[in-house]
Amino acid sequence: MKLTFLVIITFTTGITRPPVYSQVPGCTDAAASNYNASATVNNGSCTYSATTYTPPIKVDPISDTLVESSGLQWAGNALWSFNDGGGSVAIYRIDTLTNTLQQRVYLQGATNVDWEDIAFDGTYFYVGDFGNNANGARTDLKIYKFLLSSIPADYNANPVVTIPAGQINVINFIYSDQGIPVATSNNNTKYDCEAMIVNNGKIHLFTKNWIALTSTHYVINSLAAGNYTATPVDTLATGFLVTAADKSPGQDVIALLGYQATGFGNHFMYLLSDYRGENYFGGNKRRIDLPNALEMGQAEGLAFKNSTDGYISNEKVVRNVFGTMVTVNQKLHGFNISNYVSNLITTYIFTGNGNWDNPANWSSNKIPPAILTGNSQILIDPLDGGNCVLNIAYTLSAGAKIIVNNNKNFVIQGNLTQQ
Repeated sequence: MKLTFLVIITFTTGITRPPVYSQVPGCTDAAASNYNASATVNNGSCTYSATTYTPPIKVDPISDTLVESSGLQWAGNALWSFNDGGGSVAIYRIDTLTNTLQQRVYLQGATNVDWEDIAFDGTYFYVGDFGNNANGARTDLKIYKFLLSSIPADYNANPVVTIPAGQINVINFIYSDQGIPVATSNNNTKYDCEAMIVNNGKIHLFTKNWIALTSTHYVINSLAAGNYTATPVDTLATGFLVTAADKSPGQDVIALLGYQATGFGNHFMYLLSDYRGENYFGGNKRRIDLPNALEMGQAEGLAFKNSTDGYISNEKVVRNVFGTMVTVNQKLHGFNISNYVSNLITTYIFTGNGNWDNPANWSSNKIPPAILTGNSQILIDPLDGGNCVLNIAYTLSAGAKIIVNNNKNFVIQGNLTQQ
């Protein structure tokens, strides 16, 4: 029998929760310095010992075309980036092993006033033209939306692509609490933004508050073209300027990247986890200290490749350090969060088209084991128009999950058994 599923399928066992009156709020993360073994509800109070991490360099330098790499996104088994404001209206497919640009994709009819981040929902790209640091008074904040499938996958045969204006949707927005924008001096506004994710049919923005060194999480409650108001959810006192964000696929983990604009330009990453719903600042907030600008440049791009690994890119920096001019190339770094987030779910992601038992169809060529154990999951996210074909017998242990992303095809030809 051949079945095709177009909805999310989740296999879980029943969970018995304690009655409300027995719940104990506190820090539930055993890795935290204030872990409370008696706590049953995470109240966001976890604190952590100072943690330093140096992301290894993958490519140095990136192509000179990307001297201002300002955003990163993994999509279609490839890494994509673009230049900051004033650059070409194009995104670039990056080779993660060399400084080769494999593909240039131009957006017809678009403008690059201040492109700052890029997101992907499994089908569409979203490019944020919402940088607002010049005077905080922009009235043309927008996000360009277009299909990944509009870009030919064969980049060797199609090194340069133009997406017609008619295939690009525009999402315009304002901040609900800004009122009529009033011009300020340079880098002196709380309505700058350089970080965005797309999740659960909504756009989530994380601002770059130059005044208070905080970040406010705003939500746009639609992914359709049109005019919207971004509403605030919560604010996090980061102590640095947030420049990028991404969500780990298959995990309730969000990473925020940023730096301090003073001193040596220290860099940081916040890992947000164990939150409820869209209250991303309400769970664990673990800060990871990264190297300063003399090694990291000005890091503004961050993207997960899988549930634990990803990439960071930086703009080229030329800086006077104690009378000596220092140049830091635009580079590509790698990162891994396995040691910094507790209770990560082991995740396997089907990203290709065709049979289950073909390693090329899985992220990082990582095929799930013959029996999927508890606290593990499989994400079915084939190429647009493609299928994931379960052509073998497969078994799920209690607690394991198979999740089929929206509008994706899962075809069962073999036997699928739940223990």
